[in-house]
Amino acid sequence: REQARALDAELRDALANEEFVLHYQPLVDARSGNIVCVEALIRWIRPDGVNVGPHVFIPVAEESGLINAIGPWVLRRACEEALNWDGVLLSVNVSAAQLRNPEFPVELGQILEETGFPAARLELEVTETYLVGDSTAAARSLDVIRSFGVGVVLDDFGTGYASIGFLRKARFEKLKIDRSLVTEAAHDSGSRAMMVSSIAVARAMDMKVTAEGIETEAQAAMARAAGCDQMQGWLYFKAIP
Repeated sequence: REQARALDAELRDALANEEFVLHYQPLVDARSGNIVCVEALIRWIRPDGVNVGPHVFIPVAEESGLINAIGPWVLRRACEEALNWDGVLLSVNVSAAQLRNPEFPVELGQILEETGFPAARLELEVTETYLVGDSTAAARSLDVIRSFGVGVVLDDFGTGYASIGFLRKARFEKLKIDRSLVTEAAHDSGSRAMMVSSIAVARAMDMKVTAEGIETEAQAAMARAAGCDQMQGWLYFKAIP
């Protein structure tokens, strides 16, 4: 608890002192290889030069509520930086804590208006954890977000709560197959069958599908054959400034 409190205090200073930066990992079209989207990823480099990973500080920010300040900062900065990247979608991760905050859709609308970023070029990525807790409030937020024309993406599919039955009930514009499922599918027939069937259901429901964590040509060929629309991974690009 003491470590979490200390890290929370450092995070507040980092936000005030603009120590956060954004990197972007491109997504490419599965057929042409052209960049069609970029995912904004937050990075924190402390004044002492230590690079603190998001997996370390984001959970602390969610627990303390600071995510409600960091999240809008990420959205605004990403919209400002990607504004002139014509023809390329921008994808930004949104935590379950943000979705449960009734002020979040209002902040999103303000950011779109003030930056001039086209809503149709923005995607918000949510994970299955938004199903835990007050999912009704999260669903209301998603409805408002969609009314702006912003797309909603289900991230990390294949790792947690979501099922094919859940996909029938929820509306997402895109499904991202988690890298762990992609990796397992390369050498396990059961995982491969799950991946293929999930993609087939998503495509039948007019969802785009992205395969995450593509690191080899063999993985890319498998995902392409299964029907993925987009690829993301080190085979193509790492996250870059």
